[in-house]
Amino acid sequence: MKIGILTLPIAENYGGILQAVALYRLLQTQGHEVVLVYKQNANHLALWKKIVISALVKVPFHDFKGLKSRHRAKQERQERKAFHRPFVEGQILSISKDLFTKEDLEAFAREEAFDAVIVGSDQVWRKRYINDAYYKSYFLDFVDSAKTRKIAYAASFGKDHWEGEGDAEVIAALLRDFTAVSTREASGVAVCRDTFGYEGAEHVLDPTLLMDKSFYIDEIISKHDVSSVPRGGLVTYVLDEADEKRDIIEAVQAGLHIGSTHHLKGFSRSDEICTVPQWLAAFAYADFVVTDSFHGMVFAILFEKNFVVIANHSRGLDRFTSLLSLFGLEDRLVFDPKEMEGKALDRPDYVRIGRILDEQRRRSVGFLVDALGGEALAA
Repeated sequence: MKIGILTLPIAENYGGILQAVALYRLLQTQGHEVVLVYKQNANHLALWKKIVISALVKVPFHDFKGLKSRHRAKQERQERKAFHRPFVEGQILSISKDLFTKEDLEAFAREEAFDAVIVGSDQVWRKRYINDAYYKSYFLDFVDSAKTRKIAYAASFGKDHWEGEGDAEVIAALLRDFTAVSTREASGVAVCRDTFGYEGAEHVLDPTLLMDKSFYIDEIISKHDVSSVPRGGLVTYVLDEADEKRDIIEAVQAGLHIGSTHHLKGFSRSDEICTVPQWLAAFAYADFVVTDSFHGMVFAILFEKNFVVIANHSRGLDRFTSLLSLFGLEDRLVFDPKEMEGKALDRPDYVRIGRILDEQRRRSVGFLVDALGGEALAA
């Protein structure tokens, strides 16, 4: 089959990159021809507004309404995107040109004549993250269901509710046009049912978890230069710095008497960006992981590490609780530094967790095979 994958724009987020790579590579190994449909957020600023903003950001010593700061942040994101692009293109061999509008997407889908289009994974159904004029593209409004299967794989609302207002009927109609729907969190199944009246959504694994750790070691880490990555010690990956998170890290350091600490993000004096293979290697080589990232948690589990997860409400707490409860690891979630007092930091039972993961992989891959009409080859 010829399959298109639509996910959030792949830029600087390690988890976002790796979930797309994992789904692409899994479908490839099953004998499909796969294309990453690269949708970019549409920029609707009038030309005169762009000219004014361009002038304002060049005015020295002034940051009118934060324009300069936002412009600088946008430039940095573009630089990080360009930095990771060679890795992405090395793993995902077929990527569309940048597509912005529904019309762009419709034309590309017609040209490619896809047998199926899969939307997912990551927070593709979180309104806050897809809030441009064409957010319904992530509900595949550009796909003709009479000719193409419409599938949601591990789509995430990010939270336990839909963030949109006044558009539930429109989304409900789009969901009814899907061949099959699955969500990354258990609560997503409830949102589909209770908010949009869609029965039959399934709870599946994030694509990164469909691949065994040997894939990341043999196909990514071992084929790239990761010699600069420290071995052993504590690895932290903190997306949103806060004093209480620093306190939790220090409590882990004290409790385990760990000498070396490697900060992948947050609390570091270095602005150096690591490659995706280096990022993965840091988790693979760590003795202990502290993170407030969903995919940081995923790779701590995949590489069978001792770890704690700092609750990250702003980025969607349900993403963490859903996965941790699946593996019986709820005690790994920390909300406050005081919880670290006397907390056992024993390594999880990965024999038990491995059995659960194997079963969930079979079920999740089975969902994809069935949604694609049972035409996948044996993995």
